[in-house]
Amino acid sequence: MTKVFWLFGRSGVGKTTLGRRLHQALMNRKVPVFYLDGDDMRSGLCSDLSFTHEARMENHRRIAEVAKLAAGQNLNVVVCTMAPEHSQRDVVAQVLGKRLAWIYVHAPLEVCIQRDPKGLYHRAQAGQLDKLLNFPFDTPRPHERKYFIDTVAQNIENASQSILELVQVCLSDAAI
Repeated sequence: MTKVFWLFGRSGVGKTTLGRRLHQALMNRKVPVFYLDGDDMRSGLCSDLSFTHEARMENHRRIAEVAKLAAGQNLNVVVCTMAPEHSQRDVVAQVLGKRLAWIYVHAPLEVCIQRDPKGLYHRAQAGQLDKLLNFPFDTPRPHERKYFIDTVAQNIENASQSILELVQVCLSDAAI
């Protein structure tokens, strides 16, 4: 069975970088794989959605449905989104079922604010995005943190290698 590897965590934690590296590493190993990034989905398929709770739920549901379609075509899928709320993760899990493997990518909020690759935290501090700093990131539940990557404890190369090793174990277990 193909798998959907869903990297989630705060903005600035390194999800996109790690997801792209994972996608490339799997392609290099001739593993059929499809890549979905939350920012790309927001600018395309989900561009009609706002950032209300309901719209964020629908955003994650749509991404999960696309991942499910790709997995149904014998493609493993790498997805990168923040998925900050339990309810968003729950809708993803409902759509994907046993195909889903959560990979929680973590760094403390202070580190994410320092990194701020998209300028989101800067804009939030300037009052342009109230939700980002005041919108809590729900602590991942045990089943959502089975695969945990700390991007402060590991540099990007080591974190990428750790994720690849986790994914290879998942894929070999799925083949049994």
